Amino acid sequence: MLHHRSADRRSALRVVHATSGRLRMRGPARVVNEQLADSVRNLAGVKACRYSPQARSLLVLFEPPTITARSIVEAAARHAGIDDGEVVGLAHEPDGRAFDGNGHSAFAAGMAEAFGAVDQQVRRATRGMTGLGALLPIALTLWAMREIALGRAAPLAWSSALWYAHGLFRDYNSPPAS
Repeated sequence: MLHHRSADRRSALRVVHATSGRLRMRGPARVVNEQLADSVRNLAGVKACRYSPQARSLLVLFEPPTITARSIVEAAARHAGIDDGEVVGLAHEPDGRAFDGNGHSAFAAGMAEAFGAVDQQVRRATRGMTGLGALLPIALTLWAMREIALGRAAPLAWSSALWYAHGLFRDYNSPPAS
């Protein structure tokens, strides 16, 4: 199994993005380097492998019927001389949907990152008194009260859907309580 969260992310080989036919791995220079890129390029089924020294990453384009993301990661780990404990991110074979190195969908990770940045700005502006997680429900409640006061209370399918989507996203993408 290649999904170990206990590995130190600074010293691990990490799968940061994987879809069917595309894989990105990152790691320290001692692990991810031009020699690793050359070894991955030579695997049957790999169409291209691009090494970025600035990002310390490998972008691998491959043919899924010929080779799997898992076998590419395993070969890269063997070449780098690291064990499974130093490989983070590929818990299952990609099925065409993008996911990040923590097992979340790439969309969820992108949304969490974008709203996290807005949340930081709100917290900075309120000097830590509130965040987006409290502000959004308050704003939706005030908006609903305004609509009722103006006599425009009717089934509001889009706002209900927005509120429901917010709850689902929060519930399924929040870190577990410790």
